[in-house]
Amino acid sequence: MRDDELGSAEQGGALAEAVAGWVGARIDAAHANPATGLVAIAVYAGARRVLGAGIGPRVAGAGVLPRAPRLRAGASHPLVAAMRAHLVGRSVLAIEVRRDGIAVVAGEPLPGDQGGPLPGDQGGDEEADVEAACAPGARLELAPGRRGEARLLDAAGNLILRWPPQGSAPPAEVVYPADPLAAGAALVEASDAAAAAQEKAALARAVRARRAALERRAEAVRGDLGRLGSVARLQKTGQLLLAQGARVPRGAARALLDDWETPGGTIEVALDPARPAKAQAEAFFARARRYQRGEAVIRARLAETERALEAIAALEADVAAAEARPEALDPLAQRARSLGVSRADLAGVGAGAAGEPGAAGARGARAGRAAPRLPFHAYRSATGAAILVGRGAADNDALTTKHARPHDLWLHAKGVAGSHVVVPLPKGASCPADVLVDAATLAAHFSDARGETVCEVSYVPRRHVRKPRGAAPGAVTYDREKVIAVRIEPERLSRLLATKDEG
Repeated sequence: MRDDELGSAEQGGALAEAVAGWVGARIDAAHANPATGLVAIAVYAGARRVLGAGIGPRVAGAGVLPRAPRLRAGASHPLVAAMRAHLVGRSVLAIEVRRDGIAVVAGEPLPGDQGGPLPGDQGGDEEADVEAACAPGARLELAPGRRGEARLLDAAGNLILRWPPQGSAPPAEVVYPADPLAAGAALVEASDAAAAAQEKAALARAVRARRAALERRAEAVRGDLGRLGSVARLQKTGQLLLAQGARVPRGAARALLDDWETPGGTIEVALDPARPAKAQAEAFFARARRYQRGEAVIRARLAETERALEAIAALEADVAAAEARPEALDPLAQRARSLGVSRADLAGVGAGAAGEPGAAGARGARAGRAAPRLPFHAYRSATGAAILVGRGAADNDALTTKHARPHDLWLHAKGVAGSHVVVPLPKGASCPADVLVDAATLAAHFSDARGETVCEVSYVPRRHVRKPRGAAPGAVTYDREKVIAVRIEPERLSRLLATKDEG
């Protein structure tokens, strides 16, 4: 029989010998990468040691790892959360290396136990010393293999969690490595490599989706820009209605007007039968003025979109050329976020070794109290600019009168009930065109105009908004109004809603 065909019992003995000195040690950490199947338990036994088992689908086997996996799930993952709740901080009672898998038995340190290896070198029974120092806590059973599983049980043998939740039957007999250290090194490297390849593919998909969305936006903005050519026609129609409206029959739905600029020519105009034709001339002038006012914003949006397209195309090329390593992918994921790729599309990409709650969350937990409720939800534009949206009528008042500063930009869907929207701005700064469109999109969405393809949104500096005495909650007046007609782009709206931070 060749060395690489040694029975599992003999090979399991090599692993059992490697972890024998860990009994009594404190379990410091528990990690898992469910996408690859690597589960790792770190203990402190004179130095930090890591036991790893690959339960599939991408890595399989067992060994002593040289380090914790760099790419792994965060604390919110069910398997990681369960292991941390029932194993971390406890002492190792036993590590069983069996033909059908590995079992790590953990116990709760009793008062006075400081963790670390317990004294077992005074001629006594080491296992008895450990059991005397610990109360049974939980048992983690790992069945290595491409279709293996992890099972966590309580002290009474009741199942706490099984991963995968609908896992297939584990192999009847596990083949253990003859060299646990070499096998562990190969296991963690294979897991990180497979996870990084998945991250790179996910990042590439997210960037491609963002580029496609920007291309659709640029096409739509060019269409909006093309409508500016109708300004002269709208003004001309208004002038003809003023001059010839008196001879249009009352209640007419259409009118045929003489075109003075074209000999014998006419212009057909659709009318509101309920209003005199001459009185409708102002509607054509108003549309022409609105298009003219929007031209600068539309051109600025087009320029910003084209710049974003250039940046996303460069990022797409960099992602394609990047090595599938966390240190190479993390900066690219940060660039993608800065270019408007949604958090949902980038879920799990660029998390690196952390995958943990941020410092802000830790500060909140240490403070021991809930943050005060804010009257608004906060969203982020593609550039990271904050956009504040009132939660309700009374909250609209609080957002506008207490939180918004005089130089901030204030928005509201024109002519319909809806949320107040505020874009915080530095003093003396103007709102970038794309941030304005993002804020107007949210104002339209959180209003009775939700579902419309195009919505008019009023915007003014906050200093021009007033709350009349005795007015109903959320009711305000304002002057020096400007209006933007915003086209509701599903991709833009989805990106914005994904950035919600309730505060």
